[in-house]
Amino acid sequence: MHRIYLSIISILCLSTNLLWAQVDTIADQKIQEVVVMAKLPSVQIQPDKTTFRLDASVTHNQGSLYDALCGLPGVIVNNDGTIILNGQSGVNVLMDGKSTYLSGQELVNFLKSTPATTAEKIDLITHPSARFDASGNSGIIDIHSRKIKLRGMNLSLNGNFTQGRYSTGYGSASLNYRREKFNVFTTYSYYQGQEFDELNIARAFIDPRTGEETGLNLNQNSYRRDLNKTHYYRIGLDYYITNRTTLGFTFNGNHHSKRRVGTMDSYFQTLKDQSDSTRYTWNDSQRKTMNLTAGVNFLHKFDSQGKVLDASFDYLRFKYNDGQFQHDLFQDGTSNRQKRDSLKGLMNGILNLYTGQVNLVLPHGDKWSLDAGVKTSFVHLDNSANYTDIWNGKFIHNASISNRFVYDENINAGYLQLKADFKPLHIEAGLRVENTRVTGKQSGNSVQRDSSFTQRYTNVFPTLLMLFSIRESSLSLFYGRRIVRPDYGDLNPFIYIFDNYTYEQGNTMLKPQLSDNLELAYIHKTLFKASFFFTHIHDVIVKSFSLMDDNRILVSPANYSSAFSLGPRISTSNLPLASFWDINVNASAIYNHFQWLINGEEQISKRLAFVGGLNNQFSFGKGWSAELNVSYRSKMAAGQALMSPVWQMDAGVKKQILKGKGSIQLYARDIFNTYNRNMNVVTPDQKAYVKERESQSVIGISFSYRFNSGYNAKESRRKSSIDESKRINL
Repeated sequence: MHRIYLSIISILCLSTNLLWAQVDTIADQKIQEVVVMAKLPSVQIQPDKTTFRLDASVTHNQGSLYDALCGLPGVIVNNDGTIILNGQSGVNVLMDGKSTYLSGQELVNFLKSTPATTAEKIDLITHPSARFDASGNSGIIDIHSRKIKLRGMNLSLNGNFTQGRYSTGYGSASLNYRREKFNVFTTYSYYQGQEFDELNIARAFIDPRTGEETGLNLNQNSYRRDLNKTHYYRIGLDYYITNRTTLGFTFNGNHHSKRRVGTMDSYFQTLKDQSDSTRYTWNDSQRKTMNLTAGVNFLHKFDSQGKVLDASFDYLRFKYNDGQFQHDLFQDGTSNRQKRDSLKGLMNGILNLYTGQVNLVLPHGDKWSLDAGVKTSFVHLDNSANYTDIWNGKFIHNASISNRFVYDENINAGYLQLKADFKPLHIEAGLRVENTRVTGKQSGNSVQRDSSFTQRYTNVFPTLLMLFSIRESSLSLFYGRRIVRPDYGDLNPFIYIFDNYTYEQGNTMLKPQLSDNLELAYIHKTLFKASFFFTHIHDVIVKSFSLMDDNRILVSPANYSSAFSLGPRISTSNLPLASFWDINVNASAIYNHFQWLINGEEQISKRLAFVGGLNNQFSFGKGWSAELNVSYRSKMAAGQALMSPVWQMDAGVKKQILKGKGSIQLYARDIFNTYNRNMNVVTPDQKAYVKERESQSVIGISFSYRFNSGYNAKESRRKSSIDESKRINL
């Protein structure tokens, strides 16, 4: 039934756009016909960012935003929500300059449930100015929604259908009504689909005194299937008080439900190919989340010279309920004894976030400009976890892993940004100050004691961008200091049980990581950029793996002593190899070096990695176009883990029909099913090889039709809101 339902959605909604526009009142000038044709550049290179236009791509503008991000050169999106940009983690993801409100698995769910057709372009901002929050180690990914600029009534219907091992479907509708004094807009989208995750782990245990293998091995094989459903809606109003003053209101909602059913088979071996004991684990979990945001925005332009005041206030409420049932069957390979065990868990939480900010732009002539602003935010988080397990045939409360965690955070910030233009030299210098106040409390019970912690710290974040123009080229030098605060989920001390041998737990003692970033670059027009970067990170946050009692592995975030990355990068934009063939190239060599202490001994993980991508775009005439993309990443160091090489190939073909107003697209991603995330993990207690495969290989088809009339209206500038909410990962 699910597949039939998704097929009906795709047939009714497949990328159809219907637009009713205001009747043109301009007198007939008897113009026969005016045709303007232009080819959108798929990639545009600027000193501080690189822009990818999804409209100009055959493969990236289909599927979900998750698929679109995974296809961008230099971007890696892991299933746990970790995003790596140019070999570095700690990326801040925005939508239209505003936070996506989520991180970790919640960010993945949001990206997978949002169709790529709702986005117009994606900016990879490697050099954020002081106006942006200092959070994010390697930069910012800003996803820009598709804008409707025609006056009158505008309706857009979109849909998509893909088929891999399982099917997924998207359906969305957007309505926009614009008059002289106001603009009303609303969007609704629905996502439904099944996904799978295959996980294989081979562990060899080590004697920490000798460094030799003990002969005990553990092999684990897991298959998990997810059924996802998401409803997203957005309602907004812009009221143009005067030609220079705009007042805006927005309300967004995201309701997501996921049921995950999976198995984990664990085999202990003391001799080669001889099973010592076996544990079969069956897991059934259901998670429901509700994410609501509301905001008000104010914008006033004092004059036509660029003097602007904008202010905003936003409220976020995030709520989740997570139920888990786990059943274990243990069988001793020697005595054939069996032992059954069951565990139930109920986790829930609620987060409230309030934030407000004011920004002012003060230009002085053509050479000087001063930006200034202040911002404050308040977060309150209340989480609880209750576990019960079988004892004498009855479910009894397990106080050793049940818990309650309350967290409060207040961040106050202010910034100054000075711009000076003395051709051929352009300078942007900024200074941002952020004060953070944190309190957390873990409630005790009959087994665990109460515990609490407080943190107070103030950080200064300078930025400097110097640009020297040489005819059609330029040299740039950038320096910026950034911070990555722990996700709320990483601070949460609750234990999440994957199986009897793999636990994950937060760390209340985590400190924020600070990074210093430096880059020297040469840019030629918007076609070519060559640069060399260096990043040094203090107290870097990474996942650590430690061996507990009963051969249990505890996965927990930790602060490493330091890390640094350096290397060259080269990128090109829309280089014509022939009249019908353009290419975009992105390549970098990244040397990562991690250093930390375990039991007083220094540990080092280092590796030189190569990351590259090749995008080919073909235009054959008569409305035919095609695209072929190839991406590759070699082995890469990531803390205690060494990530294995991975590559992927995507392809698509497009045909314009109905006099250019419609098109048919056929596309395929991960054609050879090679995008598998494998890694080696080495600790003083064990060696582990992890192999993971997900729902990446899909094929899809789409149809689009456009009808446009009316005339363009100027867009107002509306900025910022909740940036702290990106850290939600409960």
